[in-house]
Amino acid sequence: MKHPAIRKLKKAFLSLALGQDVKNKKLKVTPELISFIDRFRSNYVSCDLIRIGGRGDGGYLAPDALQDVKYCFSPGVGRVSNFENELSEEYGIKCFLADASVDSLPIENKNFHFLKKFLGNNTFGNVITLSDWIDQSIGKDNAPRLLQMDIEGAEYDVLTYESVETIGSFSVVIVEFHGLENLFDRYFLRMVATIFEKFYKNFKIAHVHPNNCRGIFQIDGIGVPPVMEVTFVRQDLISKCVNQSTVSLPHILDQKNIGHHPDVVMPEIWWKPVNIKTDA
Repeated sequence: MKHPAIRKLKKAFLSLALGQDVKNKKLKVTPELISFIDRFRSNYVSCDLIRIGGRGDGGYLAPDALQDVKYCFSPGVGRVSNFENELSEEYGIKCFLADASVDSLPIENKNFHFLKKFLGNNTFGNVITLSDWIDQSIGKDNAPRLLQMDIEGAEYDVLTYESVETIGSFSVVIVEFHGLENLFDRYFLRMVATIFEKFYKNFKIAHVHPNNCRGIFQIDGIGVPPVMEVTFVRQDLISKCVNQSTVSLPHILDQKNIGHHPDVVMPEIWWKPVNIKTDA
């Protein structure tokens, strides 16, 4: 999904600042980062998963428990809508899509409803908040719903702004998080940790997949994928898809986002118990 120039400048600035810190050896693995990763791992559960959206970029792993889901909210359209099309064709799910960078959807479908706006932390001009979008689209209907969000860094604006209640109104949330190499910066880490704590109030992590558009960013043996897809499942749905298997990555259904790039494997510290010592 394309975004206004200001978001591109902010992203470039963060990357430049991080790169300068690494060059000057100002960054290190902190107890706070290890705590964030520990929290991530402790909230990870093994679930029965299915792949929605086909191979490659645009396909995601979701819990095998979508039979009752009635709505999908999917900001960030780009050039493909295979994920939403499969939800519509296989489950009859009504899909709401939003993106101000395109004029129309790449696929026509009777269950698609398009809004030419970006998702953000306010409702003004060509930007709308997630909570306002939900209210505008389905009103007070509390039917089970799914959120799939790939909006190139704007997810932080959205998830910082929205309440635990709004996020928790979804049965399944799939988010592609960007710029995670900045987790070695304590201020960025605090923001992301706060967002994840919102999720942990109502959700468990069912899957994580690093996007292979970039490699693994590593400092002092701790690896962080700059871009990763995380599937959250609300706790009341866990019983329908949880299994007794040990979490193991990559999942058999995982596919490379970019076919001609080398694959990226999620570092074990995020999903497999390991002992890490850090300087206080």
